[in-house]
Amino acid sequence: MLRNKKFQLIASLLIAVVLWLYVVGNVNPTIVASVRGIEVEMTGEDELADLGMSATLDSPKTVDIVIRGSRSDVNEAKKSDIHAVVDVSNCNYGKNEESIKITFPEKISGVTIDQMTPEEAKFTVE
Repeated sequence: MLRNKKFQLIASLLIAVVLWLYVVGNVNPTIVASVRGIEVEMTGEDELADLGMSATLDSPKTVDIVIRGSRSDVNEAKKSDIHAVVDVSNCNYGKNEESIKITFPEKISGVTIDQMTPEEAKFTVE
């Protein structure tokens, strides 16, 4: 029976599927994924409006990120749930540049950002 090639093939496939299910279900390996075209949002515009000013985003309009985390968390991270935010509340009149902050929903706690392009936003306060 062990010399039968069909039996060996079926047994090998069955073992491979069981091991794959174990790794995917229990081990939850770390993976890396790219998320492209996240729109940059501005916050703090109300503080500028109180001073009679407004901000206009010059560049970039979108950012690309590379995230790392457990397979389940990375797969849960949807582009629509990820926010790229630049705070303009403490900026001065004229050209400004501030760091872009990436925020994830609370349900995605195990994801980190490996890379973000670009890292800063340029905007004009008038």
